Amino acid sequence: MTDYTTQLEIPNSRHAVFMAISRELGNWWGQQDKLIDEKNLVFKVSWGEPWYQFKVLDYKENELMIWECIDANQLIPGLTGVEKEWVRTRIHWKLKEMSSNTTLLEFKHQGLIPEFLCFDFCSSSWEHFLKDRLVAYLAQKL
Repeated sequence: MTDYTTQLEIPNSRHAVFMAISRELGNWWGQQDKLIDEKNLVFKVSWGEPWYQFKVLDYKENELMIWECIDANQLIPGLTGVEKEWVRTRIHWKLKEMSSNTTLLEFKHQGLIPEFLCFDFCSSSWEHFLKDRLVAYLAQKL
């Protein structure tokens, strides 16, 4: 069992990256119902009918966040039985400043493993949202 992980060097400040992953998800991932600004916060990210609800387990501004998926309505065309696969998985965001305008994002979706029915779809979606959408969103903020 191997969790989905990736690392990205993002040409922007650690603060800008942290804002994008905590308060600006709607600009590059999904619509968030609350700004993420504290530990124990419960929030939802949605794309209309599909959604995920998370609880913030750890929160250190400009450094790291860990979210646990506590409920979900995951809908993927062509896949059945995946609605709750993310429940009890954890998303880890860790930021390291490489220079004043370059940040290393270490990302892990703990529990998103190859045995999941949604693994191929979800891991390629993370690749798209992190490496394409997040990076492009932050590039236009420079």
